[in-house]
Amino acid sequence: MDILDDYVNWKLENHDLLHNLVQNKSKTISRFTSVIVVVDYLYEASLKRKLTEDETLFFTMGFDYIHDNFYTIKTLLEYKFNNNYQELEHCAKSINLLLYVNEFQGELLGLNLDTKVLDSFEEKINTYIDQKDNVPDSFFPMLDDIINPIFEQNQIEFHPIESIFYEIAVEYGIYKPNDFDIYNAVFNLQKEKTKQK
Repeated sequence: MDILDDYVNWKLENHDLLHNLVQNKSKTISRFTSVIVVVDYLYEASLKRKLTEDETLFFTMGFDYIHDNFYTIKTLLEYKFNNNYQELEHCAKSINLLLYVNEFQGELLGLNLDTKVLDSFEEKINTYIDQKDNVPDSFFPMLDDIINPIFEQNQIEFHPIESIFYEIAVEYGIYKPNDFDIYNAVFNLQKEKTKQK
């Protein structure tokens, strides 16, 4: 079985979750919609032709990313929200921030850097999720304050996967360059709200 078959099987296994989140334009998945769109596009292309090496890499990277994020969302839905989609969606802001933190933790672990500060921040977010509540807007710039010094001190140039996939989507003509930038929409919105206060 190859990665394309894995993707089809994953979609079948997670049909209800995917259907509910995509059909209801869930804010829980808004930050990585570009990844979903590109992976689906490449899967459809693979039915007509052989994918290039780059396309295979994009598909694999994107599917891994979607799989990990949906696993987190599915776990939260089941264990924190008793399979109640409305409650899950109500906490979309907290969940999106948690997914950002998880991505940064993965990046730092991959570089063998300490994640203690991020782990502590993750615990604070989880406290809000446990209470079925959203984090305050101030948590978004707080994440910047944690991450930026780490990246600057270690001379790391970080490119979020959803940002890369947004560019890929534009390249394939799935999005037009002046379309609404799905990447980072929730995160930037919260940062702007905080600045205006």
